[in-house]
Amino acid sequence: MKTSIVCLDGSQPSFRALDRALDRVGCAPMDILAVCVVEALSFFDCDATDCETAFAAHLREPKAILAEAEEIARLRGVTIRTRWAPGRPAETVARIAREEGADAIYLGSRGKDDVENLLLGSVSMRLVQIAPCTVVVVR
Repeated sequence: MKTSIVCLDGSQPSFRALDRALDRVGCAPMDILAVCVVEALSFFDCDATDCETAFAAHLREPKAILAEAEEIARLRGVTIRTRWAPGRPAETVARIAREEGADAIYLGSRGKDDVENLLLGSVSMRLVQIAPCTVVVVR
């Protein structure tokens, strides 16, 4: 069975990528892993006494995004796996794709933070360069 990874950040393009991957399930059996990457640098903003609380609060959004993805898939009659991981988005997704032996990665053409894309570069462009498999960028 083929494995596809869907990168989710809560943006509309990322959920369109999920829709595209779910559409492919109708063509051939496929295991879908929805991944939400939590920027590791954001954990440096807390002091040592408050890090556990800050960490839990920081994970609320990724967990909510992944729960929404599971519900979307369930409504379409598909069961997906979910995973959040800390790190830089493109590099983390590429690593997970290698670990999973993924055949394809689906992601939106634009993420939630266009300002960050201007400063750091597009996650989709970077992932196309380093991914171990086909990358489908969805508009």
